[in-house]
Amino acid sequence: MKRSTKVGQELISTAHLTGYQQNLLKRINNIAVSLMPEFEDKKQAMDAVTLDDGSLMQLICSIQMEKKTRASDLKICEVRRRRENLEAFYNSLQELGGILKVYDVAHKLGVTRQEVIFRVKKKQLIAFKQNADYIFPVFQFTDDGLIPGFKEMMSAFDANTHSLLRFGVLKAPIQLSECVSKTPIQIMQDGAKPEELELAIRSARLCGNHAAN
Repeated sequence: MKRSTKVGQELISTAHLTGYQQNLLKRINNIAVSLMPEFEDKKQAMDAVTLDDGSLMQLICSIQMEKKTRASDLKICEVRRRRENLEAFYNSLQELGGILKVYDVAHKLGVTRQEVIFRVKKKQLIAFKQNADYIFPVFQFTDDGLIPGFKEMMSAFDANTHSLLRFGVLKAPIQLSECVSKTPIQIMQDGAKPEELELAIRSARLCGNHAAN
C-alpha cells in the first residue's frame, strides 16, 4: 500500500510536465543512474545525502566531468582533489553543527538581511559563498546571538584575512596546559574564559602576521 501511494505521488508530481520536460527528466535520470557506481561505498553515499541540493549538484557535475574528461591524468587528479576538498569542507561544517542561511542569521541576530550581508563584508561574521547566496557555520551563534568571544576573535584577525583562513584558525587546537588543548571554537563554546580567550586571540593575531608576510 505504501509503495503504491509513493508511486502515485511521483506520478502526480511529474504529471504537469510537458513532453519536452519529460524527455529532459529522463535524460537527467539516466545520468543519475550512470553515476550510482561512484557511490557504492556506504560512507560516500551517506556523505552525498547530507549535502544541500546546490552542493550535491556541484558534486555530481565534478564526478560527471571526471568520468567524461579526456584530459591528462594530472587534470583528472586535480578534478578529483577539488571534489574531495569540497566534500571534506562540507563534512567539517556538519561536524561543527551545520550551516545557516542569511535569513536564519538575520532572525538570530534580530537584524535585517541587508545588515547580515554588511557584516559579512566587514568580516564580522564567517560566511562562505554557495551559488548566489551565503552559508554561515552554526558554531558562531547561540540562541541569543553571537557566541561569547566571537567579536573579539574576528577583530583580532587582519582585515584582509579570508574566511577560509579564519575558519582554519578557529578549528586548530591550542595547547592550554600540559594535558589540555582546545580549539578557539571550543574555548568560545565553553564560555570564553579570559585566559583561554586571550590565547585564542593571540593565534588570530599571529595568523594575520603570517598572512602579511
